[in-house]
Amino acid sequence: MAWLDKEVQKRLLWMLNLPKSVPLIWNLAWDNRIAWSRKFLYLGGSLAYFLFPTDIFPDWIPVLGQLDDLSVMFLLMERFIAGTPEYIVKQYIEK
Repeated sequence: MAWLDKEVQKRLLWMLNLPKSVPLIWNLAWDNRIAWSRKFLYLGGSLAYFLFPTDIFPDWIPVLGQLDDLSVMFLLMERFIAGTPEYIVKQYIEK
């Protein structure tokens, strides 16, 4: 993934490690230091896109239908983590 910024690449690879990324996102979602508007925009948006029946590629198309849901979810969650102050993210990573 040489075309990606090193920080974005690091966050995406970290997010693919679900045993670590799911608790991080859960903890960030309930952290009071992060604005509810950011949580609603990124986390609510990713959940809404996943549940909404109209997608870029319809779910009945094999592989592409599911891949677009996952891509949008990972992109929005990566942006959520990237916009969160680093000291808050590190606090939950080090737990």
